[in-house]
Order: sequence, then structure tokens, then C-alpha cells
Amino acid sequence: MLEDRILLRRLRAADSDALQLIYEKYADDLLAVAASLLSDIHAAEDCLSDVFVRLVGNAGSLKIRFNLKAYLMCCVANRARDYLRKQERKPDCQPDTFENPAKRDNPLARLIEDEQAAALLDALVQLPYQQREVFVLHVRGGLNFPRIAGLLDVSVNTVRSRYRYSVDKLRSLLNKGELL
Repeated sequence: MLEDRILLRRLRAADSDALQLIYEKYADDLLAVAASLLSDIHAAEDCLSDVFVRLVGNAGSLKIRFNLKAYLMCCVANRARDYLRKQERKPDCQPDTFENPAKRDNPLARLIEDEQAAALLDALVQLPYQQREVFVLHVRGGLNFPRIAGLLDVSVNTVRSRYRYSVDKLRSLLNKGELL
């Protein structure tokens, strides 16, 4: 957290290296969350770009309540929600959203991984957005329930309920496909 505070101070002082370091530190996690919420890698990349452009634009007035990663996760979730609202549609299912950048040498293992990722993504897009958001922020974003509750401005019990419902629904959807 101290490193993040130093990076933020440098960013406020218009140090371009600070932005690059923040991006390198958090971009992969943020992109994974955006892709999971939007189910569209191109929209996720746009979302991530918007978040970092706004970070630079608002650097002087930022007051981060928790930590930088949590703040950026919240920004990504909010931007994804705005994007979906504009689209007024359910996101398309694109299996490359969960693609692991490290290529496997074993083609069979890669095929199984791709099938499982596609099934999970298909199941994720069938969740109501609020449940998907909590699930993704907890599982992909690594945020705990109290932090998610603070970011979404809802109670911890609401977050726990949304998470439990999302897990139950995912389990049900994936069991239909006999993947779990």
C-alpha cells in the first residue's frame, strides 16, 4: 500500500513513469475483471483505457478510501456497468475473454481449458449483472466482501447473498453441461 501511495504522489506530480508503473502493476487484473464483466475483450480494453485516462485526468483530486487496486477495480466495474447500460443488451459470449496468455505445449490440455473457459463464460453471462459483478470482483479481482460492499455502496450481507446466488446459479448451469 505504501508503494501505491508513493506512485499516486508521483502521478499527482505529473510523473509519466508513475502511470506506467501503475498500469504494469494492475492492468492484467483489471483487464480480466473488465473482460469477465463485459464478455467482450475489445470493450474490456476500451474500458481499461477509459479508467486510466480518467485516473490521469483526476490525479490531482483523487481521494482513495481503501487502496489503489480496490479503487481501480471499482472504476472498472462502474465503467463496465456504464458500457452495458449504453449497449442496452446482454453481452455476447466470446471464449477468448478467459484465454490464458501463457500458451500450453499440450494441445489436449489447451482444448480442455478452452472448453471449460467457454462454458464458464457462457454461464457467467447468464447471471444477473449484480451477481456477476460481485462474483467477478471477489474471484477475479481478489476483493473481500466488506471491500466490495464499500465499493458498491451496499451491505455486506447483500454482497454475500449475491455471491451465494451467483455460485449456486453457476454450479447449476455448469452441472447441466456436466463440467463440474
